[in-house]
Amino acid sequence: MSPPARGPLPLLSSPAVLRGLGAGVGLLLAVGSAVMGGAPGLGERALYDFAVSRLLSPLPTTADLVLVEVDDRALAALGERWPLSRATWARAFQALAAQRPSAVVVDILFDQPESRDALDLGEDVLERLRTSGLADLPEGSKLVSELEARMHAQDGDARLAETFSGMGTVVLGSMALTDEGGSIPHEGDTLAPVALPAEGLRLKAKGLTTNLAPLRMTAWGSGTLNVLVDADGVIRRYPYAVEVGGRAWPSLALATALRLWPERSEALLRVASTDDGAPLMRLPSPDWLPRVSLADVLLARPSSVGLDLALRDKAVFVGVTATGLHGQSTLPGQLAVPGVEIHAFAMDNLRSGRVLRSSGRAALTGVLETALVLALLLWRRGRARTMGAVVGQAALLLVAHTAFVGWLLADIGWVVPLLPGVIGLALVTLAESVARTEDLQRQRGALKRLFGRFPSEASVPPPGGTKVAEGEESSRSLPGDSRR
Repeated sequence: MSPPARGPLPLLSSPAVLRGLGAGVGLLLAVGSAVMGGAPGLGERALYDFAVSRLLSPLPTTADLVLVEVDDRALAALGERWPLSRATWARAFQALAAQRPSAVVVDILFDQPESRDALDLGEDVLERLRTSGLADLPEGSKLVSELEARMHAQDGDARLAETFSGMGTVVLGSMALTDEGGSIPHEGDTLAPVALPAEGLRLKAKGLTTNLAPLRMTAWGSGTLNVLVDADGVIRRYPYAVEVGGRAWPSLALATALRLWPERSEALLRVASTDDGAPLMRLPSPDWLPRVSLADVLLARPSSVGLDLALRDKAVFVGVTATGLHGQSTLPGQLAVPGVEIHAFAMDNLRSGRVLRSSGRAALTGVLETALVLALLLWRRGRARTMGAVVGQAALLLVAHTAFVGWLLADIGWVVPLLPGVIGLALVTLAESVARTEDLQRQRGALKRLFGRFPSEASVPPPGGTKVAEGEESSRSLPGDSRR
């Protein structure tokens, strides 16, 4: 009896289809990563964090950037609570101006005027003195002069604007708003758009919150303070520009770099446009940026040699680092980092061109490399006689894939997705294992059916053997047999 005919395998049970699906999943993940803006994608962030914090060499210590920080010691020395008064800020910037830095970059937003209750009361008193005629008397005139001087000293906004005007090298920050609100600066403002394609920028907003007009008009430049924070609270990309109203507005780092090195503006804008205006960052070492407390700036004498060496001809970034006052966003592999430090090393990335690219040619390279790795495994598995050989070839391709991705990241600065290739290799290997296991089971079943047709020789009696044996037995058992 012939074995029952086996129908065709279901489509999804076909070994070729399973292998194709495994390779297709890996390739689809690579294409999806490229379409979504490049690596690191969801699930690859931990790999990227490990690579940039452990494998890549950190940025060297900078020599011409300095952080003047409002730390806990500065608040204790000033005897003020945050936020500091504008009069205190004016005094601090005057002390900085005495050290003649190349630029003063402020990671603080002065978008609201200080309370003018006392000033309004003083103006009412002055008006009454003048209308009453007492200001014409010697004692009244003296009182008016003293009152005007006191009011000018208390008008922190005016004093701060005067300080910025005298320095001439202050770069202020602004905030891009993703919800309704804010405005767009007019022509001639220190916050001006840059020549970058706005429609493709990663960061988009509806308006800008800027500093007070007197402060903004006396500043050297202005840029946005926004950063891109991933869902896990880690900052991996820095937006060098934000799209508002169909134009590209520079970040604090880009605005400062364009002011400091105008002759390199074309190269700076080219680097800033990488990965749609928000490239992945190379990280500094934890102590890469020299620090000076604002308390030292305020308490030191203008002729202080140490302060002169620390600040003269340096780009000074001013920001808050006191406990609980700065943002809690983190960099890969590091604790919470103040935003002012992020702007500082983003500018260092920008001027050196050491940013990481994951879109464009890098994304295309990732797709092609993933396709090549999977195609090699599909081709080589047909030449392998054993499953162990298939696993060995998959392991070799995995090592080569990882080494290639690491080399691109370390030497060229391209972040190519790693997981799509790894997942594709694993799925193709698993499909090959399933296919070979099913083939082996079918071969065993065929052999069992084949040998089941032929009984063994021990179970087949000789012809006539049964009758002869019965005759001999009966002859031996007949009673009265004479041969007994």
